[in-house]
Amino acid sequence: MDKAARLQIKVCGMRDPQNLEQVCALAPEYVGFIFYERSKRFLGSSPDPALFAIPGPGIRTVGVFVDEELKRVRKAIDKYGLDMVQLHGEESVEYCRILSGEAVQVIKAFGPHVTNMDLERFRGAADLLLFDSGGAGSGGTGRKFDWALLDDMAFSAPFLLSGGIGPGDAALIRDLELKGFRGVDVNSRFELSPGLKDVKSLKEFITNIRK
Repeated sequence: MDKAARLQIKVCGMRDPQNLEQVCALAPEYVGFIFYERSKRFLGSSPDPALFAIPGPGIRTVGVFVDEELKRVRKAIDKYGLDMVQLHGEESVEYCRILSGEAVQVIKAFGPHVTNMDLERFRGAADLLLFDSGGAGSGGTGRKFDWALLDDMAFSAPFLLSGGIGPGDAALIRDLELKGFRGVDVNSRFELSPGLKDVKSLKEFITNIRK
């Protein structure tokens, strides 16, 4: 990570309009909306399109999907004006390439058992990789990702780090020396309840990250 570069921050699992406004006032680079019905932070089958207009043009909106049919992902992109999609399942390289070729950026998530071979296969098919702790209830399990696993990864693609990142991790994150590291994806450790972020705690964390 270039120490002169600004770490990017994604706040995921948003669904409450007022809370979203408060979070966006902290100027994260991304806000995530979960379209996976098994998540505690599922938006519902018919979220209000006005919710996706709240972040404004300076913050990218990310739709999170898990092994969803392409036609449903495309429908959500068109209906809600999503800037990016985050794929948290077993989506193929071709699946990612199709979406990437349709003028939407793609974040592909991987669990702790990912190999260099897996990552190489997705080279050019995803704009960003994301490393998460994985497990049931994708989208905010609160479990830590073992950052040491990345030390042996021979890849240079840009990535976000996720998985149980909490308020006390800012200093550790600032000190990470990982090639391709671009920022973090935070969720459940900053919540008052599923889908409702603790804005005070999040503000302190973002301030510390960007020192």
